[in-house]
Amino acid sequence: MSEPESPLAALEQLSAEVGVSMDDLRRTVEQALAVAYKRAFEPPGDVSVRLVPETGEIEVLLRRREADGSVTEHQLPVDDFKRLAAQTARSAVMRHLRDLERERALSELARRQGELASGVVDRIDEGGTVYVDLGKVEGWMPPEEQIPGERLRPGRPVTVAVLEPQGRRGQVRVSRSSRIFVLRLLDAEVPEIANGIVQVRGIAREPGLRTKVAVTSREPSVDPVGACVGPRGVRHRSLLAELGGEHVDIVSWDPDPGRFVAHALGPASVVDVTIDHESRTAHVRVPRDQLSLAIGRDGQNARLAAKLTGWRVDIKAVEENGEGPA
Repeated sequence: MSEPESPLAALEQLSAEVGVSMDDLRRTVEQALAVAYKRAFEPPGDVSVRLVPETGEIEVLLRRREADGSVTEHQLPVDDFKRLAAQTARSAVMRHLRDLERERALSELARRQGELASGVVDRIDEGGTVYVDLGKVEGWMPPEEQIPGERLRPGRPVTVAVLEPQGRRGQVRVSRSSRIFVLRLLDAEVPEIANGIVQVRGIAREPGLRTKVAVTSREPSVDPVGACVGPRGVRHRSLLAELGGEHVDIVSWDPDPGRFVAHALGPASVVDVTIDHESRTAHVRVPRDQLSLAIGRDGQNARLAAKLTGWRVDIKAVEENGEGPA
C-alpha cells in the first residue's frame, strides 16, 4: 500500500491551484486536524496540531491541567493518524474554499444592492418563503417581498431585486414587491432611463394591483412617457408581463403641483386642481362620468396619486359644463 499524501503536500498543490495563501490554508487545516484527532482518539485535554513547514510532518500537542493545578504539555503519537489526516486536510480545505467563494459572491451581491439578479426558484417553505438559486449564494424572499397572488414554482426562472446579505448564512434578501424592483425593470427596458435622458421622479406601488411612475425628460425633444411606453407599447407590455399583469401607469412629473396631481390621477380626466398649501390638499374637480375612474376601485387610484405626489387628494364631480359639484 502506498504512503498517504502528506497534508502539507496536498495543501501546497491546492494553494497553487486556487490562489489562496498557504498561511490561510495551513491554519484551516491545523484546526480541522485538531478536531479530527480529538474525535478519533479522545485524549484527555486540549489538542492542537502543527504542520511543520520544513518536513511537512504533523505534530500533535496535548495540553491539560493536572490535579495539582499545573499545566502539562506533551506530544501525541501520529502514525495511526496520518491517513485520516490527509483526508481531513483535503476536506477542510475544500470546505474552506467553498466558504471563500460564497463570501466573495455575497460581497459581489452586496455591491449590487438595489440591482436586478436572475435565478431559479429552488424551494418554498411552509411559511411561504421562496428560496432562489442565484449561483453561489441563495436568495431569500419572505412573503412580504413577493407580489401578492403571484405563484412561483420550483424550477421556474425568476428575476428579483437584491436587497441585502443575511449575515453569514450565505443568503441575500431579495424582492419582487419593492419599488426598487419596478425602477430596475424600467432601467432594463428603457434605454432613455439607463442613459439618464429620462428620469424617474417617483414610484407609488401597491404590489400585485397597481403602480404609478412619474417620469420627466432632460431633453425637451424626448417624451418621457412615450419613451417608457415604447413603440406600440412594447416596453410597457414587457413591464406588465414581468409584474404578472399588475397595472402600471406612467405619468409626467411636473414641478407645478396642480398639474402633477392632474397627471397622477390618469387615466381619469381632470377639470381643474386647486392647491391648498396650508393643509397640503389638492382639491380636484372631475367630470361626473370620470369620478369613479379618478377615485378607482376601493379608492386605489386616488390613494396612489396622493402617495406619488405627496399631496392629499380631495375629488369632487362637476356637471358637464364644469359649473359646481354634481
